[in-house]
Amino acid sequence: MAQQPVVKVKLDTNNMLIGDQVGLQLQFTGPEGMELLWPNFPDTLDKFMVVDRSKVDTLSGKPGDPVTLSQRLVLTTFDSGFYTIPPIPFYYRMLPDTTIRVAQSLPHYLAVHTVAVDTTQPIKPIKGPRRVPVTLWEVIRWILLGLAILLVIAVVIYILKKRKNKEPIFRLRPRVQLKPHEVALQKLEKLRIMKLWQQGKIKEYHSELTEILRQYIEDRYSFPALESTTAEILHDLLETPGMVRETWDELGQVLMLADMVKFAKEQPSPQRNEDALEKGIGFVNRTTVADVQVENEK
Repeated sequence: MAQQPVVKVKLDTNNMLIGDQVGLQLQFTGPEGMELLWPNFPDTLDKFMVVDRSKVDTLSGKPGDPVTLSQRLVLTTFDSGFYTIPPIPFYYRMLPDTTIRVAQSLPHYLAVHTVAVDTTQPIKPIKGPRRVPVTLWEVIRWILLGLAILLVIAVVIYILKKRKNKEPIFRLRPRVQLKPHEVALQKLEKLRIMKLWQQGKIKEYHSELTEILRQYIEDRYSFPALESTTAEILHDLLETPGMVRETWDELGQVLMLADMVKFAKEQPSPQRNEDALEKGIGFVNRTTVADVQVENEK
C-alpha cells in the first residue's frame, strides 16, 4: 500500500458567485523512480474556463521517499447551476514494469449562484457614466501639446520665409581664428595665474614656459621648434628677417635657463623665475611688431 500513488484534488470552496474565480488544487504522490504523465488541461474544463494555471511543482525528500507533484488551476464560469468536476485521470508506470496504470481523483461538486434580485422593488433606470474631475496633469498635458503645435507651425513658417527670400535656414557663427601671438600671450597669462614656481614646481614652470614659446615660434616661423634643441632654435631665428639681436638674446636666456633647470637641476631665484616669464612675453610682443614692420616694407 505504501507504493500505491495517492491523488488529491481540492476546491477552494463548494459555493461561488457567478463570474467569480475558484482555485482547484491538484496533487499526485507516488514512489521515487515512477514515470507520470501529468494531465493536460485545455482552456475549458467541462462547464468551467481555465483562467490561469501554475507550473507543475515537484517536492521530494530524502532518497527513497515518495515524490509529490502539484499544480493549481483557477476556474470561472458565467452560468449558474450545480456542476460536477469529473474525475481527473493520472497515467503512470511503476518501473521496471512497463504497464500503464491510471489513478483518478474523486468527482467534486460546485454550486454557482446568481446575484439575488428583489423583484418587489421597481426597476430603476441605468445610471449614466460618472464624470471624473480633470486632473492638473491632464491640463498641463494639453497645454504642452498646444505649445508643441505652435512651435512646429512657427518653424515651418520660418523655413518657408527663408526659402522664399533665398536665405540660408541656419547661419553658422564663424569660428574666431586667433593668431599665433594671441594664443601665446593667452597661455603665458594663464601660466602667470597658475603660480607654479611659487608652489615649488620650478621644473614644471620652466617646461610650460618654453613649451609655449616653442609652439609660438613653430606657428609663426614655420620650422619645427618643438622638436629642435635650444641651439637649433636660436640658429634658425638668427637668420630670420627682422630679428633684433636684443630680442634674440632674451629668448636665448629663457631657453638656456629652462635647460639648466630641467637637466642640471638649477634652482633659480624668484626674481629670475619672474624675469623669464616677462622676457617670454616681451619676445612675443617684439617679434609680432617686427613682423608687421617687415610686411609693411614689402
